[in-house]
Amino acid sequence: MKIDKKDYNLLKLLLSNSRLPLTSMGNKSKLSRENTAYRLERLLKENIIKTNTAIINTNALGFRQYALFIQLSKIDKQKESKIIASLKEHKSVSWIGILTGKWSLVLDVYAENEKQLAQSIYEILDLCKEHIGEYALLPLEYKEYYMNKVINSNPAIFKSPSSKKVELDKTDLKILMLLNMNSRISYANLSNKIDLTANGIKKRIKKLEKDQIIIGYTSLINHKSFGFEWYGLQLKLLKFDAENINKLVKYFKENKRVIFYYRYFSGLWDFDIGILVKDSLELREFINELRDKFSDIIKINDFFLLLEEISDNSLPKIVFENNN
Repeated sequence: MKIDKKDYNLLKLLLSNSRLPLTSMGNKSKLSRENTAYRLERLLKENIIKTNTAIINTNALGFRQYALFIQLSKIDKQKESKIIASLKEHKSVSWIGILTGKWSLVLDVYAENEKQLAQSIYEILDLCKEHIGEYALLPLEYKEYYMNKVINSNPAIFKSPSSKKVELDKTDLKILMLLNMNSRISYANLSNKIDLTANGIKKRIKKLEKDQIIIGYTSLINHKSFGFEWYGLQLKLLKFDAENINKLVKYFKENKRVIFYYRYFSGLWDFDIGILVKDSLELREFINELRDKFSDIIKINDFFLLLEEISDNSLPKIVFENNN
């Protein structure tokens, strides 16, 4: 599919706020409401927009995020597909990536406490059974995404504020779940799924935004539609002072190839970064530049190629079930 300037303008708007009304998006892009709706539907149909989502402050819901890397061994394609299908249905698992390199899979896992985490990890490992070669579980300290770089747009960085757990009722949780699955769902459609008027739902959403339970709204864009490959680099810190770490994070934000970073509480490695490149030559150039600038601060522990994203970044069921 050919993407023109008006499509790019719509994508930029969605990255900053994927819940913008059609009329507002049309006015900003000099398009009619009907043409705006048609273009958005086409971008979704062609998988250029993967999903529109609300970014939820999971800290406020009492949940912590973990990255689980799994190495599968002695396994054929059919068994691997069966394992992945089962993982996709697990109530604690969010995003799943199929990798090439040392690791076969990476999962985002959410849990309220150590007991719940242990139960989920045991269940996940049991799904893999005798095919587990090695695994690594890393608790997430902080993360930032820069998906705007896929289309060379200005950044819209959504930060999760640190906050105490809040108690929400079932209605609020269902609103959050539906917005997380599709941030462009209308008030009327929300009202059809929830026993509450459209105006009542609108008031609740405004309060969830004010209380920073909803941090923002954005779109996930398919990087492959723009000719990019996604590589992950695992970095181990050599210096732990704030000045050097801030320099490193500033580089992540400003470098045109880095689309996210995760920082962990872990001794295995300290950062995962995602980079977009057109080919292996660009990857080599990036790695050489990173080493040249930060060889005294970090070392590259490992790297991998993301072959496929099995699920989007929608939060798992458990986040919306256990906040009582």
